[in-house]
Amino acid sequence: MAAQKKTSGSSASDDARERARRIADQQSRRSSGRPTGLIIGIVALVVVIALIIGLVVWQNNKATIPDAGPVPASSNQYGGITLTKDGIAKNTSDVQERDLSQLPAAEESPDTTKTPLGIVDKDKAASNGKPVQLVIFQDFECVHCADFEKENADTIKKAVDSGKVEVEYRNLNFLDKATPDQYSSRSANAAYLVAEQVSTDQYMDYAQEIFTHQGSGGLSNAEIAEIANKHGANISADDLDENTYRPLVNVVAREAVNNGVAGTPTIYVDGNRFEQGTFSDVLDKAVKAKK
Repeated sequence: MAAQKKTSGSSASDDARERARRIADQQSRRSSGRPTGLIIGIVALVVVIALIIGLVVWQNNKATIPDAGPVPASSNQYGGITLTKDGIAKNTSDVQERDLSQLPAAEESPDTTKTPLGIVDKDKAASNGKPVQLVIFQDFECVHCADFEKENADTIKKAVDSGKVEVEYRNLNFLDKATPDQYSSRSANAAYLVAEQVSTDQYMDYAQEIFTHQGSGGLSNAEIAEIANKHGANISADDLDENTYRPLVNVVAREAVNNGVAGTPTIYVDGNRFEQGTFSDVLDKAVKAKK
């Protein structure tokens, strides 16, 4: 009888051990699942990081501006947008492409005694039989350019509409570092696209409105496109994202520096650098000097 009880106790003990073994086995399998889940999570994180890196690389590559690029229909070979009473001058460039790599390195201290390329000879301007040539080197992020525009836009518009003056705007990117996303270059690129589609008055109105946002940290391409479309253009943020004329913007800036433009605005009235006096008086004097 005692032996039978002992056997029963042994069987119960074996059952308990078996249950314990099963529980341990189950726990082991559950535990082994945790590292698998962790590995899956790590792999997913690596994939996300790789996608982010790929996106950043793609964006950087897209933002990389090549040295060479086309000259727009709205520009001469010096990057100037010329506004006349009959509209914006088109297809006046002698070349189809400009290449930054073909220019000398930018001078550290521009020689302001030089005269930029494409500026008329001041000694022959009065008798050349053409309207007064007004050339304005400007930057859409420049506070002084915005002030000049505010003070003189109406005077320039009336002079151009009269046919006595033609104004050429060369938009520079000197202040790209003043904004986080190279606003000076982006707005200069946009100006070429706008000028390809609109009239003289529409372009002037567009530029005036762009200048009212100067110093705001830079408009987005979508905001620039919205303003452009208000003034007769039909462009989108995607069009601006293409950076089609950014190579030319870089060429214009380098060429300007190497030919005496040290800052913006720099203004030439029939070959003479405007440095002092009242602008409207200087422009009127040039108009009256025409023979």
